[in-house]
Amino acid sequence: MRFFFYGTLLDRDVTAWVLGRRLPPGAFTPAILPGHARRRIEGGSYPIAVPDPKSAVAGAVVGGLSRRDVARLAAYEGPRYRIAPLKVRIAGRLSIVSVFAPLEERFRPTRGSWELPTWQRRDKRAFLARLARRRQNDEG
Repeated sequence: MRFFFYGTLLDRDVTAWVLGRRLPPGAFTPAILPGHARRRIEGGSYPIAVPDPKSAVAGAVVGGLSRRDVARLAAYEGPRYRIAPLKVRIAGRLSIVSVFAPLEERFRPTRGSWELPTWQRRDKRAFLARLARRRQNDEG
């Protein structure tokens, strides 16, 4: 199964934490999600992709994911997302892949955009610490 990642899952450390294994660099193929904009959510450090006919979201398609991988991704994303088939542009060609699409009524996007390098510099450390605490609470 192939998924388009556009937020925190673009960070290789986050993806490794979620999947329980590190993917090779070649597993991430650059792609564009047309007709959407990436916005940080109000009260959080991560983004959602919202419909916007004038915009496009840069991200990556990751293929070869197992059912176990998809289950782990779905648990990470949680009930506020659904898996949706959307068209992305890979090397100039449109292809349908799965995307964790937000249930928009459950989020409030901010007006500003979200950029991975900024998130990695400002928020990644605290984000990973929250994930580790969540895992400890789930196991304990």
